Amino acid sequence: MNLKHYSKLALIGLATASLLFVGCAKKEVVTETSAPAPKASTAPVKTMVNKPTSNSVYFAYDSASLDGASKAALNAHAAWLMDHSGKSITVEGNCDQRGSREYNLALGQRRADSVKAYLVAQGVKSSNIDTVSFGEERPDCTGSGEACWAQNRHADIVNR
Repeated sequence: MNLKHYSKLALIGLATASLLFVGCAKKEVVTETSAPAPKASTAPVKTMVNKPTSNSVYFAYDSASLDGASKAALNAHAAWLMDHSGKSITVEGNCDQRGSREYNLALGQRRADSVKAYLVAQGVKSSNIDTVSFGEERPDCTGSGEACWAQNRHADIVNR
């Protein structure tokens, strides 16, 4: 073989070797690091209170006293009203048809006032609660008998 041929082979070998060294350069190793954990918030978490499902509380005959079931229902209303402090309500006192119209209007007002006083004692702003008495004027049940009359002895909570 002649010298030119060896020179070309040497030159090709040298070029190949240089490409190998350049092409096989060490690659930088990148490791993924996890982001630092977020710091725990020191602010209290506010839970939303669901609106109560019942808007009525019931009373015994000729009474404005709240029983345990009524207080439990009113506790739920108080929690909701305190969570929604911009909301206002009207408490509507109602009676059955026994007694005079004037007596039932006064009894309905005592019932509405009893509900308002309980809600205020639970922390609801008094200015967010209005009261009204309908006496016997808006019966839920128009029949007669204790079962029907019991349905009419109530106070309704109406959102405004």
